[in-house]
Amino acid sequence: ERLAPVVYVPRMIMAAPVAVAIAVDGTGSAMSGFDAGRAAQNMMLAAWAEGVASCPNGIADPDAARAVLGLAPTQVLVAILALGYPARPRDPARRSPDEWSARAHRRRLGSVVTEL
Repeated sequence: ERLAPVVYVPRMIMAAPVAVAIAVDGTGSAMSGFDAGRAAQNMMLAAWAEGVASCPNGIADPDAARAVLGLAPTQVLVAILALGYPARPRDPARRSPDEWSARAHRRRLGSVVTEL
């Protein structure tokens, strides 16, 4: 509850059964932010494989977030993931990839990927 006011979409944090804060050591290499992104992506993919939905949330007030989480001054908060079960069950197989892309107003996969 204390973290909700410092993110861009507070209701997402308030409604989530679980929220995960991802922080890196700001004194490390430039790759630490990249590694944090990969960690977030892997958590989200692993959650989805178990039927758990997730969504990243950006930090609107980094200083307040640092205080709420008790982070050291050198730590940088990268993202907060909200995780929970979807309100409606998902069945990815009920539509083809092209149908899903069209519903999301995305370009067809073949128009952005080339096989060599």
